[in-house]
Amino acid sequence: MTTTAIHRPDPAVPVNFRQAGERVLAYLREHLPMGFWSITRIENGRQTYLALGQNAYGLPPGGSHPWASSICVRMIENGGPRIAPVVDEVPAYADAPVRQAVPINAYCGSPIMDVDGSLFGVICGISPEVKQGPGLEDQPLVDLLAGLLTDVLRGERLLAELENLELERLAQSDRDPLTGLAGPRTWDAAVNQEFLRFGRLADPTSVIFVTVKADPQTPTQVDDVARRAASAMRDVLPKDVVAARLGAHFGILLRNVSEMESLQVAEQLVRQLKELKLLPYVGVSAWRPAEGPFIAIEEAFEQMNAEMLAELTSPAR
Repeated sequence: MTTTAIHRPDPAVPVNFRQAGERVLAYLREHLPMGFWSITRIENGRQTYLALGQNAYGLPPGGSHPWASSICVRMIENGGPRIAPVVDEVPAYADAPVRQAVPINAYCGSPIMDVDGSLFGVICGISPEVKQGPGLEDQPLVDLLAGLLTDVLRGERLLAELENLELERLAQSDRDPLTGLAGPRTWDAAVNQEFLRFGRLADPTSVIFVTVKADPQTPTQVDDVARRAASAMRDVLPKDVVAARLGAHFGILLRNVSEMESLQVAEQLVRQLKELKLLPYVGVSAWRPAEGPFIAIEEAFEQMNAEMLAELTSPAR
């Protein structure tokens, strides 16, 4: 398994989404105090805390809860009020399942939109106490801050396009001569790029590791195995991926692909490889905000190795 060097962002670079979110939360903490302020991301049916301000509930950064159980989903999908000083007075909010886990008696939220018009997340404030009186009525301010984060997110997406172009240029000079796939330098650069982006935005990302051997019933040269495996990957993998040959195995980085979709991609790849009379050993894991990318990378690599070990030690051999 290759070792990937991680380069920390320079604090002097222009503000990114995470930094902007932290500044927004600091402002809200001072001007609209609640028990809990957060910038959240909605993805894969869960609402994840990208950044936390006030945190009277002791919830962990990177933690999450089901989107369907939240008050925010009722605000977004049912047109509920963006400010509820007394949650019990709003029937759609009063019975939200999330209130069974934590006491929520006041609420404030505003959507953060992605560049394609889809919902990226929510600025969310909740309090264990009701919030009567002035202050919490300043909804235009919260909407303005959410709009500013939407603008910063647009800049992040433009930056991602530029970074992807740089990665493509690197890949042109770092091709594996046998398979035509990307080489280790491109893989390291792609993982590092996604590591930094994931820390800011938690875009859905998964990794697949694959080792391929020839079927004993159909002896094949090692080089031909690698070439046929690469051909299968080009046939099956979606466009926005990085597939690299890393010595004895292959690495696949799936960007903007849900965990369920990544499992489906892995299953399709296994079927395609078996149709080519190859024996694949595969590990797949999704990156999770609460754990960080390298836990998932280790999990996928260990899954692949476990499949190989199980096959080597099976009685059939």
